Amino acid sequence: MMQSPIKRISICFALALVMTLPVGFGIARLGAYEWLDSDAGFRLLRPLFDAFDAHGCEGYSDVIVGTLLVVSFVLSLVFVVAGWAIVRRSRRKRRSTVESR
Repeated sequence: MMQSPIKRISICFALALVMTLPVGFGIARLGAYEWLDSDAGFRLLRPLFDAFDAHGCEGYSDVIVGTLLVVSFVLSLVFVVAGWAIVRRSRRKRRSTVESR
């Protein structure tokens, strides 16, 4: 059964949205937040701080948390698309094996 591309894309984005917070917590547990909050992270995110006109501790924290959420969403989307491809490939292999018998 063939699904429309819009349906597949919608499912991928919905699954990625569901996975965003758990992946974000995992990234934060690895120490990414502390590194981004250090001097090296400040230098890396300086263009974003300037672009969003962030000043002070709260402004910088908002940009850091937003950056972590965007990164976790993109990473979740990669996981979902990779998982989808693996499942489709295994189904095709199984289907071709059954048909060749």
